[in-house]
Amino acid sequence: MTTLLDIRTQVARDLRDTSNATWSTDELDDLINQGLDALADFYPREIVQTIGTVASGTYSYAATSFTNAYRLDIYTSAGSYDGEIPHGIGGADSGWELHGNVVYLPPNWMPDAGDTLRLWGYGRYTQLATDNDATDADTAGVNAVRVFCQVEAFQRLLANRVTFQQWQASPGNTDTTVLGMNQIAFSAQRRWEREQRRLRRMRKLG
Repeated sequence: MTTLLDIRTQVARDLRDTSNATWSTDELDDLINQGLDALADFYPREIVQTIGTVASGTYSYAATSFTNAYRLDIYTSAGSYDGEIPHGIGGADSGWELHGNVVYLPPNWMPDAGDTLRLWGYGRYTQLATDNDATDADTAGVNAVRVFCQVEAFQRLLANRVTFQQWQASPGNTDTTVLGMNQIAFSAQRRWEREQRRLRRMRKLG
């Protein structure tokens, strides 16, 4: 798995700032987490997760990892597949609903106590806090995050002349003008837009 340290090293290299003279490690971590958040808008994490064991009289179960869901399966206490609860189409008893990270079961479609609920759907990517935290984004997602970080970082250089001059002083950057940086930032923005089109994931609705 790719860790925060791995991505930070890659992003620093992409920005030609491997010594972190212009962007601190904390700033790069912020950019990476912003990128993971932006990635989920068009390339969400696919999740299949057991969200709870059915208890008598309990009609709601936490599904904190999910932003969208399309299928809810029932498994017996022995682990055998027992069927699927239909998705709600309107009304409390038409099927299950996901609202506010909670799955609500229809009152008259209750599984047996002891059964487990397995939910299929989509969610956001985990935010990374420490060097060894591994991202749940795949290789394509990580590469897109790297492009996002370049876009945001280069835009900040254009908006802050002091920071730009600091970056410009690093070996390999001394011949880059503000006009040149503007072209680099524009190119990175176009690449980010291409990544969005390339990776856009259609969500199943059930």
